[in-house]
Amino acid sequence: MPRDARLLDAGCGTGRYALALAGLGYRVTGLDLSPELIAVARQRPGAAAVGFEVGDLTRPAVGSPYAAVLCRGVLNDVLDDEPRRDAFDAFAQSLERDGVLLLDVRDWAATARRRSRDPIHERTVETPRGRLVYRGEVRLDHARRRMLVAERHTLTTDGGTTSADYDFVMRCWTQSELDERLAGAGFVAVEFRGAYDPTVPLGSTDRIVAVASRS
Repeated sequence: MPRDARLLDAGCGTGRYALALAGLGYRVTGLDLSPELIAVARQRPGAAAVGFEVGDLTRPAVGSPYAAVLCRGVLNDVLDDEPRRDAFDAFAQSLERDGVLLLDVRDWAATARRRSRDPIHERTVETPRGRLVYRGEVRLDHARRRMLVAERHTLTTDGGTTSADYDFVMRCWTQSELDERLAGAGFVAVEFRGAYDPTVPLGSTDRIVAVASRS
């Protein structure tokens, strides 16, 4: 793919990957549903090289078609069947013929095994502002392949301690569902891996990385 190719980062968040790709010479559009995250992305160093837009990844992207679409982790936040299907249709419609889709999602089987064994994760980090303690607890909804996540972030400084709670839901994926969504949207030449490193086999991590071409 030529280094000046047009790329779409679907669900770009604060622009980490979009900015990295722009730094390599690609012409990048970053798309996210959150105006707050897009506002942060537009303030980051190098943001002038990226076209950051507020938009829904379940609809064809502004500026289509693109040579490639990247979607990292965001599809876990799409909970219902219809928008999950719509996302893949939108990816196909946002791509040039023979364009490439690259995405990653959480694998349900591996995630369920890991979280059943270790539902609570805690971590302490020393920051310039003080000691930050992260605590996350995951409950599993096996019937719907969902993770119910409760997080608490506690910051202790010289002035005292403050805490913030975040509760959210993620719906994991299976290879068979990805196969179905990709085929239904017209993608071919599908490859699955366990990471972005092509030497990491599928099933060796709790991620599924998929690469496919638009037919």
